[in-house]
Amino acid sequence: MTRDQLLLATFGGAVFALVAAAALLLSQGAAEREFGRRIEKLREGAVVTQPQARFMPAFMSLLRRVGNAMRGKMLSARDTETLAKSLAASGLEPAKAIPIFVSAKFACLFAIPGLTYAGAVLGGYSSGRQMLAAIFSLVPAMMLPNWVIALIRRPYQQALRSGIPDALDLMVVCTEAGLGLESAIERVAHEMRQSNRAVGVEFSLLNHEMRVFPDRRIALVNLAERTGQPGLKRFAGTVAQTLKYGTPLGQGLRTLAAEMRNERMIQFEERAGKLPALLILPMILFILPCLFIVMLGQPVTELLASLRSLAP
Repeated sequence: MTRDQLLLATFGGAVFALVAAAALLLSQGAAEREFGRRIEKLREGAVVTQPQARFMPAFMSLLRRVGNAMRGKMLSARDTETLAKSLAASGLEPAKAIPIFVSAKFACLFAIPGLTYAGAVLGGYSSGRQMLAAIFSLVPAMMLPNWVIALIRRPYQQALRSGIPDALDLMVVCTEAGLGLESAIERVAHEMRQSNRAVGVEFSLLNHEMRVFPDRRIALVNLAERTGQPGLKRFAGTVAQTLKYGTPLGQGLRTLAAEMRNERMIQFEERAGKLPALLILPMILFILPCLFIVMLGQPVTELLASLRSLAP
């Protein structure tokens, strides 16, 4: 057995052992949870149903255990705080998402180089190229979870930007109808969940925090820091000013909503103003050649036919 075959066999055995251990932990955790569920049902006097397969909850529980065990070794306190802000800006709950993120990064750090090395061995590359491929794959392996979070954060932030003016208009309607601040936020969260889930989730979380914290301005500050949106920061400042000085909430929100809509129209106008410059290259590459063919095609063919007829 050659050295490459030995390394490949060792890698395959390690992967098999890891999968077997994960399956064992999953089966044990699922059995314990199912046993506890049946005991609770018996205490409540309900009919105990047959156990169902719950692979994903058990798998997520395993990821959280591994992530909690590895978080202190892979992330510092500052990195954890930065990661929590990034996950919160993506619409994820940091307490649950950080262990899964750490587990995914740990798994990618070993799985992607291992698979790359195995592919290089099966592809018949030399030993030096095999090691180089495995080393170069460490960079995408480390950055893959960050790229996934960035892909999740971009549409979530875009949904927040587009839905904030509508949420503020609903807030104005609710406050002028006589609802209190918490009731208005709860109503807006309920209505916005159908049209804009990101805004609905953020307002729902704001409502829960305002009911829990002794000072409601803390919840507003958390909303501004969690989302990072300038519109929500201004909304938090307006509501905090209303709570502090007793100024009319409806008038302030109406003015803020009008300003945000004007800003969005200005952004649309700026994009429209950039279109002629952006269309120059496609027009040169795709439109002008077609125009030249249509306008000069027939004269050029007639000229070539005339030249052929004059030739001896």
